Amino acid sequence: MITSGAQAAIAELNEIVRLDGGELRVTQASSTAIHLELDLSRSSCPECVVPKDLLVDILTANLAKADPDIRDIELHDPRERTDHVPQDHS
Repeated sequence: MITSGAQAAIAELNEIVRLDGGELRVTQASSTAIHLELDLSRSSCPECVVPKDLLVDILTANLAKADPDIRDIELHDPRERTDHVPQDHS
């Protein structure tokens, strides 16, 4: 259950990550928490997508305005996996 304000905040951030082939997907939601997954399967440059910490900061700020009841925000970023190998763009 996600409020329209929270949906709008996520959609706005999705517009940013889609520019580099990423997509945010809600995996769990409640009235006070939201858990998302960053899908980079279509990105030709995963390292070009906004870093996780910045994504969480933007989402936290936007949700504070759109749906202040959401206080628990988690984002799973596949770039944090131990077997992730960054691409060389040199």
